[in-house]
Amino acid sequence: MKLLLVEDELLARQRIDSIISKYSADWVISEYVQSVTEFKSALAHVQDFDLILCDIHLADGLSFRALQEVELFIPIVFITAYDQYALEAFDHNCIDYVLKPIQEDRLIKALDKASKFSGKVQKNSTPPEFFGELLRYYLPKTYKKRFLTKVGSKFVFVPVEKVAYFYSEEGITYLVESDSSMRYIVDHSLTELHQELLDPLKFYRINRSMIINLDGLIEIKPYQNGRLALLLNVKSEELVVVAREKVTEFKNWINQ
Repeated sequence: MKLLLVEDELLARQRIDSIISKYSADWVISEYVQSVTEFKSALAHVQDFDLILCDIHLADGLSFRALQEVELFIPIVFITAYDQYALEAFDHNCIDYVLKPIQEDRLIKALDKASKFSGKVQKNSTPPEFFGELLRYYLPKTYKKRFLTKVGSKFVFVPVEKVAYFYSEEGITYLVESDSSMRYIVDHSLTELHQELLDPLKFYRINRSMIINLDGLIEIKPYQNGRLALLLNVKSEELVVVAREKVTEFKNWINQ
């Protein structure tokens, strides 16, 4: 598969390139463009590509401007920080709409969809089975606002803003409060918290057993074997370390 990548942010471009390299050795970004002007030039030989990965906000305008001038027969995955363009994306062979900051599993899901396309697609023919999913990305997403936990015979509410981090130990998930450093048991797995309940702009899973709140991060230091050690605003019994395979993604998340 030959891809055209339309992206003017270096970190985002490197992130996408890294994910694609891990996804399949047979997929290659054969051309990069950074502006609407360059995008128009690349579309002049669009037959050289099998898929377009496209940011929407470029330095000289919206990428839609270039797409309005061509009859397109290959699918597009839009990758953008702005959800308000999702419906307009339907006019341009969009098969998926990925929001920044880019989650690796989310982009891979979009690439899986693209891999199922054989041959060409007709202009303005976004597959109907993707409509519901795109619409979910377009509509505002809500995340958990508070956690209910039991302490002795009483129930306690902990607002999500007061969570310093979550961690898992022997199959139990704990919440640690930033104000008091108290820990509470919560009835959710780290995977459920990470993928469904927590705002990805605020919370990040740094390794298999911990999710941190960005607001509680104080300091980042290099650590052995290419990892990072973190200092949070509450004490932790264990050293807080970003797994080596997550370091690049974590830096991109911090730099959002």
